[in-house]
Amino acid sequence: MSRSLIQVANQSIQNINANSIVSLGSVQRRYGCNLRLSGNAIECNGEGYYTIDGSISVSPTVAGPVTVAIYNNGVQIPGVIAYGSVSTAGNPVTLPLVGTIRQGCCCDSADNLTVVLISGAGVVNNVSLRVEKA
Repeated sequence: MSRSLIQVANQSIQNINANSIVSLGSVQRRYGCNLRLSGNAIECNGEGYYTIDGSISVSPTVAGPVTVAIYNNGVQIPGVIAYGSVSTAGNPVTLPLVGTIRQGCCCDSADNLTVVLISGAGVVNNVSLRVEKA
């Protein structure tokens, strides 16, 4: 097994609706051949475990809950979800995203990881995400 790492970031202002994919921006660091940025997704190729570590800052347009999660091939990854709440619209909240996925032995297709703002539509002004293959 080979080690690979990718770190992406986006500090551009994004107006995001609920249940929408967040733009990951651009590659800041990349090592190895198992991970690459593909549009708004991180593509994981190769058998093994992939550790996910990141955060997202959201300023929702209305007071209340804010929820973000990471999806793998369009399905929410169990446990890789973060909740927050703001008492005043426009106040920023920073949410951590941490988890692990496993790519099985059938490596004919890649896993595609996306960040989805589930609730708390508003302005996303910072996304940082690192995925590492052990």
